[in-house]
Amino acid sequence: MSMSGHSPSQCYQAVRRHIRPHYDSIWITDSFLSSAFERYAATLRTGARHGSSVPGPMEHRKRLAKRHMGDLHFGQSHSAAPIWDLANLVDLSQWQWKPPTPPAARRQKTASTSELRTISDTVLSPLRSFLPYRLDKSVDPEPEDELLPHDVVLTSVADLSTFWGADSSPADIISAGLIALSQDVLNNTRDATRFSRFCDSWQQALIEGEFHGGEVCHVLTGLIGGLSGKPFGTLAPRSAEQKKLLLLQATIEGIAQRESDENVPSDHLAWNGILSGVGKIQLNTLRVFTRAMACVPEGDVKLVAPGILDNLYSYLDGLGRANKRPTFARQAAKMAVPLKGVGGSNLRFISDLATRKILQDATIESSTYTNIRYGWLLLLARLPGMEVDYLAQVCVALEARQPAEPLSELEICQILLVWANSRTPLELYTRLYNTLDTHGTKCYRALGARLWETRQFHRITPFIKFLHIIGRENAIGLLAQGVVNTQRGGAVSLANMALGMRRPRAAIEILCLYEESRKCESRFWESRLGFKALERLVWTPDFNHRRLLVSLGITPTRNSPTRHYHYQLRADKARRRLSSHQISRVAAVGAVVGLSPHLSKRQAFFFITSCYRHLREHYSRASAPLVRALIHNVTRSLSNGEPGITTRLRYVLFIIRKELGDAAYQDALLAIGSRREANIKRLRNEGSDMRYRQFF
Repeated sequence: MSMSGHSPSQCYQAVRRHIRPHYDSIWITDSFLSSAFERYAATLRTGARHGSSVPGPMEHRKRLAKRHMGDLHFGQSHSAAPIWDLANLVDLSQWQWKPPTPPAARRQKTASTSELRTISDTVLSPLRSFLPYRLDKSVDPEPEDELLPHDVVLTSVADLSTFWGADSSPADIISAGLIALSQDVLNNTRDATRFSRFCDSWQQALIEGEFHGGEVCHVLTGLIGGLSGKPFGTLAPRSAEQKKLLLLQATIEGIAQRESDENVPSDHLAWNGILSGVGKIQLNTLRVFTRAMACVPEGDVKLVAPGILDNLYSYLDGLGRANKRPTFARQAAKMAVPLKGVGGSNLRFISDLATRKILQDATIESSTYTNIRYGWLLLLARLPGMEVDYLAQVCVALEARQPAEPLSELEICQILLVWANSRTPLELYTRLYNTLDTHGTKCYRALGARLWETRQFHRITPFIKFLHIIGRENAIGLLAQGVVNTQRGGAVSLANMALGMRRPRAAIEILCLYEESRKCESRFWESRLGFKALERLVWTPDFNHRRLLVSLGITPTRNSPTRHYHYQLRADKARRRLSSHQISRVAAVGAVVGLSPHLSKRQAFFFITSCYRHLREHYSRASAPLVRALIHNVTRSLSNGEPGITTRLRYVLFIIRKELGDAAYQDALLAIGSRREANIKRLRNEGSDMRYRQFF
């Protein structure tokens, strides 16, 4: 093809476009222009190939292996003779095997002889692939006319897949990476094939253990900084971030697949650099962050705290840009996976610094702040080992910032459910969580009712502590009110009475005991849990015992049965017989009320005998707990060293004989008599002026 149609000016412009298509212009010499023109003309004369004339990395190795195998090259120059010429074969007797150089020696040699190349040299080095080989060495350019430095070796694109060893420095890795990036930019390759091959080589070098700690951080800083520089300013922001992410992924896999040695400490410097790099990428890097944290040993989590904080700050910035509430819960669930080891007390400083960052950031608007606060509390609630006290303290600190609004009922209930589920999985958790959205301002009542229906009301105990710390005392009563409004029977009436006395915590405890009793075979009023629930309600100084007895249908009267040895039932009113459940309830109330430490002996005796008369009026026998409580009441003075009241003792002996039999009556009579005689003898020896005969 004739070249007469091309002018030198057109060729000059073509060369400039080919070398630097969309960068700032560079100055080139006339000798460089003429050599490029000659090379262009030679290519046209020999015929153009439909495709790249530069072989790929695999083709380059294949050709190089063929040459070595055909020529048996052992440090000698290539022979011009064909490979079948046996006369020109290399004398193998002259070859001697040498052992490989130890890694320590190669590192020492590299440290003493290697010279670092600058980033500008690295960016310009791809241009050497377009330079022709100079045949005429008589005319050398002047020093100021040099385009590339002498220490940069002219390489082709095929040399970018080189594997590095101990003799390679971090600057060599940075140079190779920037070369690969520049080639991808110059060729407008969207897939970054050359940089991908570079990342594969970098990963293999890390697997072989060639680079550690500060060297890895140096390489990551250089390459990420180079991607952010002017030479790669034409890259789309997303494309640049994807290349950074590709580099970090290769680094993570390389260190993770490295053989572990118990005698060698873990590379926390490298992991900290990786985590910091991941946190600064403007993409969704939760998957990469999760993979990196899974590779960090548990003992080194504290050492990589700066890198973890960078990712937390990035997570908080993402919460400020989110608008939908389901997004917060979903992102918090994903972020809690890599941070599962950060909830302990020894790493509490990480969450403290993140909370301080939220409080001190004055650029956060009010609407954005509520979203960030809610998302951060959800994340803390999901962390294993997070205590409810600390969660409540963080909530108080975040609510104290003005002019932010307080947390709503829905937000608090969702945070509590998430925290409880992270401690021990809740049954039907998804149903419980979704139910709250449909109840508006009645979330506390709905939460209490749903937990009761699923028999998980005992999980509500830590909620009381949380609500008390954040100052939501009314919410405690609303949790119990949700159960009282939907349930009847059992201990629900006791809980309702506690709510009427403004004792919401007692109502919660009574309902928890009642729920626990439903798992047992015995009835609530006959079990230890029933007596404990009554104690929680009754044993207070300001409790109205008469109201409790009236609620059970018992009418306390002043007609004391102690004046009669035989109590006659009133025959003018026909009374129906009580059920076993009612008998157990009356007996339990009488026993607990009679043993109350806040009642005098006379008051306790009155309430116990009222319960006993109620049972006798309905043709029912008193149970053993009620009889024991009555005995304890009248013999309390005997245990204190007093003789006791004779009329009450005789009445108790009558009840024992009637309810328990003659044998129990004889035993109780002998025990009471011996105890009274001992007390009277002791008082007589002390010289007391008491009239002992009046007690007989």
